[in-house]
Amino acid sequence: MLHHQNEAINYMRFARFKRGLCLKTVDSCFQDLKDSRLVEETFTVDEVADMLDGLQTIVHSEVESELINTTYTNVLLLRQLFSQAEKWYLKLQTDISELENRELLEQVAEFEKSEFTSSNKKVEFCFKM
Repeated sequence: MLHHQNEAINYMRFARFKRGLCLKTVDSCFQDLKDSRLVEETFTVDEVADMLDGLQTIVHSEVESELINTTYTNVLLLRQLFSQAEKWYLKLQTDISELENRELLEQVAEFEKSEFTSSNKKVEFCFKM
């Protein structure tokens, strides 16, 4: 079980890194707008609306791209797990409804918080359902 917990921690470390990169990209979109378009002291409502529409398009595209990439990454992870299971003639099943279980999501969030903060209190993430 400790091995599986370490695998989950490694995946969470990877996901946190990717999430950080995505947030830096979004921040960069805003900074680029400030640097390139906010050179005057006053703007008309139409100019502000135009800038915000352009920013919305860019941020939407960036976030959509990251969400797609995250989905594909998760599919690759599942493929690895299913491939390993098939070598042992196991047929794993998933319960998609559990992916939106608020209580379980909060447990994952607490586990991540305990693993990646400096507190000594560690939360054990149970892999049994």
